[in-house]
Amino acid sequence: MSFIIRSITIYSYAGETRTLTFRTHGLNIITGRAKTGKSSISDILDYCFGRSECYVAEGVIRQHVSWFGVEVQNGDGVLFIARRNPGQSGNTSPDIYIRRGAYDAPPLYPDLHKNTTEEALIRLLTRFAGISENENRPLTGTRGPLQATIRHALWLCFQKQDEIASRERLFHRQGDQFIPQHIKDTIPYFLGAVNEEHFLRQNELDVARAHLRQLESRRVALSRNSTNVLQRLRRFLLDGKRVGVIDQHFDSDDFDVCVQTLGNAIKADIQAPAIHSDSSEQISRLEDELYTLRQQLSNVQSDTRATRLFLGEQNAYTREVVEQRARLSSLHLFTGKAQSIEECPLCESQLEAPTPSVEDINSSLAVLDKQLQTVVAESPHLQQRLDVLNKKKSEIGTAIVDAQRALERAYTEDARAKAQRDQVIERARVVGRISAFLEELAPSEEDSDLDNQIERAKHSVEALEEVVSAEDVGQRIDTFLNLISDKMSYYAKQLELEHGGSRVRLDLKKLTVVADTVTGPIPLNRMGSGENWIGYHVLTHLALHHWFRSRNRPVPGFLVFDQPSQAHYPPEADQEGRLDPLEDDDRRAVHNLFELMHEASEDIGDGFQLIVFDHAHLEVDWFEDAIVEEWRGAKALVPASWIESP
Repeated sequence: MSFIIRSITIYSYAGETRTLTFRTHGLNIITGRAKTGKSSISDILDYCFGRSECYVAEGVIRQHVSWFGVEVQNGDGVLFIARRNPGQSGNTSPDIYIRRGAYDAPPLYPDLHKNTTEEALIRLLTRFAGISENENRPLTGTRGPLQATIRHALWLCFQKQDEIASRERLFHRQGDQFIPQHIKDTIPYFLGAVNEEHFLRQNELDVARAHLRQLESRRVALSRNSTNVLQRLRRFLLDGKRVGVIDQHFDSDDFDVCVQTLGNAIKADIQAPAIHSDSSEQISRLEDELYTLRQQLSNVQSDTRATRLFLGEQNAYTREVVEQRARLSSLHLFTGKAQSIEECPLCESQLEAPTPSVEDINSSLAVLDKQLQTVVAESPHLQQRLDVLNKKKSEIGTAIVDAQRALERAYTEDARAKAQRDQVIERARVVGRISAFLEELAPSEEDSDLDNQIERAKHSVEALEEVVSAEDVGQRIDTFLNLISDKMSYYAKQLELEHGGSRVRLDLKKLTVVADTVTGPIPLNRMGSGENWIGYHVLTHLALHHWFRSRNRPVPGFLVFDQPSQAHYPPEADQEGRLDPLEDDDRRAVHNLFELMHEASEDIGDGFQLIVFDHAHLEVDWFEDAIVEEWRGAKALVPASWIESP
């Protein structure tokens, strides 16, 4: 069995709770005046069952409720689902709480927190409803396969106030984009026209078809190979000659000889006569050595330039001083014999006025002579230094030339080794292609029996296609719809609807109800009056759920009708739920409608709930027994104390 609804709980922002408990089977009625929150229950259920947006109307509920909670049961399994109210003007909330197992009371407000996601919730509810792996594959069109989930099943479980009285739309959300096609694609699974065994056979058919395609592709490949085998044979002979595994002078048109030659070629030694070891290490060493020598040469050249510059400056200084002393000596202007400041240091005559210290001049000249002697003494050492540097530079230059030659030889050897390696790789590649070609030429035992294998695979595919054929599925759908039509026609007579004496059926192609009359088929949108539209909505969904429960299909075991009496008992006529103000025909129609819902829910039995929200209150025992709550006066879904609290 699928799941039913045990209770609905709402939480205030102060942490208070309000729980609405349902009977687990049969008719459940919430009656009361307008604007008490009855219609919002459908939106709360839809939202808690994984709808992406919250459609609870703006107003009291949005303002004063913090979380919505629903408790569902499947056999012994119980699941509590809560979603946070997105608040006024909000579309949705990511906060979803799930609790598994049966408890005496709903979770406390502080316990509510996000512990799952919307996608995970849908997967969980899909399994909880008993929906197994399935897939609808469209035979035409461009849309892809579709897998039925709980969201698709719920379209068969709700009839909101504006839907139950529609002449154009039969199912919940049928007016939304893409949903009509999704209903058409998934309802065969929910009806049982395609079951779990069907999907197993479909998977076997997919495997069988793939195997057949492989065998047929193999046969086509073999056929193509036989037409161009000679061209490929000649091409491989040329490749073998090019890389040296076949004699350059070989020339024959005999097929067997050519094949034998190729067979010998794949046995040839593909290694080169001599492949030198990798010289990259030697090249790296020589490059480092050459770099070091060039650094040394640069240093020697710098020292030589500095020595030559110093020697040149010394020689210029010496030449200048010697020239000056030679001039003085040649004119005999300075003798260096003056002993006091009264004597002229040049002519040794007596001076009338004292002159600077002759001793200072003599001392300076003595220092100059000493420096000149030192410079003259250092000159041979500098020249010797230049000779050593020039010799060292010559030696380094020779070493650089030798290193460059050795590096060039290493480069040459490395290039030759790489070329030989490339030749070996190319030989291996050609030999590999020749080997694969020869394997293709050799017929295997599998290929020799290929035709028989293809025939057996075709028979297997044909047998599976008969089991999962679209025609067979279509016939089962038609059969099931005929059986459902019997129940619909029976309900239509009970409600005394227009065309109720005709055969009434569900048209899945157009997603509508059709009455087959002697003048032709009449669809729902060509029938008059709201009474007919509501009546046919009610009987169609009751007949479908009668089928679902009798066949134990994975559709939730509840059905929600919102304001089914609106055609006869609109909200403005509400007088505490009494039907006295209504005309006799209207009273009888409302009574017949609720009586049908009561009898049908009892007929369907355990595992099915019919939840009805309405203004009417019939004063009969079975209606009184079915009332879950009556919201009149100050009583409503949201307690008055929540609204009055700040």
